[in-house]
Amino acid sequence: MTSRRILSILLCLFVSQCQAADSTYLPHDALCKHLSDLAKAHFDLVHLESLTQSAGQRTLWVAQIAAPSEHAIQDRPAMLVVAGIEGNDLIGTHIAINWIDNLVLKYDSDPNVADLLKRHTIYVIPRVNVDAVQRFFGTTPRFERPTSDKPFDDDHDSEKDEDGPEDLNQDRQITQMRIQDKQGRFILDPQDDRLLLEADPLKGEVGQWRLLPEGVDNDQDEQWNEDGPGGVNFNRNFPFNYNFYDPDSGVHQVSEQETRALADFIIAHPQIGLIITYGAADNLLTTPESADPPRRGLPMTAIDEDDINLYETLGKRYRKALDLEKPLTAKTKPGTFNDWMYYHRGRLSLAISPWNANLAVALFPVNDDDEPNEPQEDGQGKDSKEDADKRNEEERAQLAWFDRNDPSAFVPWQTVDHPDFPDQTVEIGGYAPYALSNPPVHLVEDVTEHQRLFLTECAGLLPRISVRDIKVKHLGKSVFDVEIQIENTGFLPTSLSQGQRTREVYPTRLILDVPDTALLTGQKIQALDVMEGSGAMSKAHWVLHCPGQTDLKFQVVSMLAGRLQGTVTLER
Repeated sequence: MTSRRILSILLCLFVSQCQAADSTYLPHDALCKHLSDLAKAHFDLVHLESLTQSAGQRTLWVAQIAAPSEHAIQDRPAMLVVAGIEGNDLIGTHIAINWIDNLVLKYDSDPNVADLLKRHTIYVIPRVNVDAVQRFFGTTPRFERPTSDKPFDDDHDSEKDEDGPEDLNQDRQITQMRIQDKQGRFILDPQDDRLLLEADPLKGEVGQWRLLPEGVDNDQDEQWNEDGPGGVNFNRNFPFNYNFYDPDSGVHQVSEQETRALADFIIAHPQIGLIITYGAADNLLTTPESADPPRRGLPMTAIDEDDINLYETLGKRYRKALDLEKPLTAKTKPGTFNDWMYYHRGRLSLAISPWNANLAVALFPVNDDDEPNEPQEDGQGKDSKEDADKRNEEERAQLAWFDRNDPSAFVPWQTVDHPDFPDQTVEIGGYAPYALSNPPVHLVEDVTEHQRLFLTECAGLLPRISVRDIKVKHLGKSVFDVEIQIENTGFLPTSLSQGQRTREVYPTRLILDVPDTALLTGQKIQALDVMEGSGAMSKAHWVLHCPGQTDLKFQVVSMLAGRLQGTVTLER
């Protein structure tokens, strides 16, 4: 079969895959219409608000989902879901939109959903990096990157976006190129030569290949594609653990109008106590590191020991929701929105990477029985696996998974003539754009369903205060001993330890409506202790002189667990 014939087949596969993906994910105009139609059809449940206009003059929307009830919307415990904060996150937006649709659909038929929306407020920002995500739809060559479209001088040479990628093999997508070079760091993986393996001098290996993004050296600085189109990765642009020297981080923290709008929204909605962010970072596939608080004046760099049990518990629930048998390796990134929400804002902040190659292998395993037990060149078969080189083991398993489940995800290496390497072998290939960050089309709904169920479960975990008991004892001569017990009937606490440390989460307050002259002991406004979830209680106590009064009004105000009003009846 000729190379032209192979290229034609690959191009057809790529086009058909792109068309299927394009019909699964919503471009910006379709996303706006979907949200607008939903808000019009269910105006009693869904309210849309514009956060800002992007650099490309596209609207960032936030959807508020809440049902009418006696609880004022701004006073309810609230949860926020953020997706599309990175330019290559398509599945996160799909999950967020699907969850909104599902909540609205089930409101009339599912009492649990109806109760959830009457007691809580749900906020969803389905797509933050609206300009960057739009590149996925109809742009050729297709090129995956998490950054925005805003021109940026990545290599600090006073020119912006002057050295981007080129489609050298004319397959309408940007992949990678490997160059045969004695100064390279890599060798071909002896077990699968589609993969490269870093040469190990201790094994007598000598590097033979370099690996670069597909393209040419436009500015002749002997660096390839180091200053392509864009931009800033919005999920590296937040204050905590900000990397000042990473070109993707922006010129300073919260430097972009989109990230500033998101930060302003957070500050304007202090009742948000639980945040779930879809992106590259993840703190649920495995429990993040924890530590005791450092000495005074030093910042936290790991989850507080008093908070880690929540992350551990929710991680177990998440993995159970995914039918994942064991934890997987996961880590955070510098400057992420989710870390800022925990370390600086003191909120429970969960990060979810809904799709990656390791997760694919774990969730949808390839049946080993289908693999032929062919002898190797040394005459050994599967029984000698323990003697095989373990390097690249994960990568080989991932590639085997894609071979079975999504063959178009990996582009076979193809030799090309390269102007920068005229006397060297140059091959173009590797994983197709978006293949590693978003699931194949036929698995999108499966992934979405598991995520949707977990989001609904999380929304039901928000803290919620209620009155457990009111005790009144008449001591004589209109003097009363009064005790009000408040409990947290939700699962999450009224504040994390980090929320107390940052002082961004105010103490729950019980306010008694009495004149100052009535107070014999106690204060009109009393701060309650932090209440853990599942029925933990805090109480306030007074001795009051209330001649002529038969009842007293009070209210309880919690930043994250709502507010309530009540009455103390004075019986003589």
